[in-house]
Amino acid sequence: GNSASPVPAGAVKVTPGHSPPDLVLARAHGLPLLSVIGDDGTMCPQGGGWLQGVHRFVAREKVVAALAERGLYRGAQDHAMTLPMCRYRCPLPVTLSGHVSV
Repeated sequence: GNSASPVPAGAVKVTPGHSPPDLVLARAHGLPLLSVIGDDGTMCPQGGGWLQGVHRFVAREKVVAALAERGLYRGAQDHAMTLPMCRYRCPLPVTLSGHVSV
């Protein structure tokens, strides 16, 4: 967020496996390069043991429910996002190491 904003920016998502600029940021700050979503679209152990093996869309629902249950969920907002897509026009987002399956 804007550093002049009186509202705290909250969390920042860094996805070094999906974004070259994020990869640079992660390396500059010594962040570990983790894969939290496997090639089959399910969550890996690094994504949290309680989500391991859960499909990424179901995992998102579970995370929102867990936050809401604890009174920590503040809502969702749509935002424009640009994802690199397969050059063969398949519907899979591209990671730096290949595709993420749906």
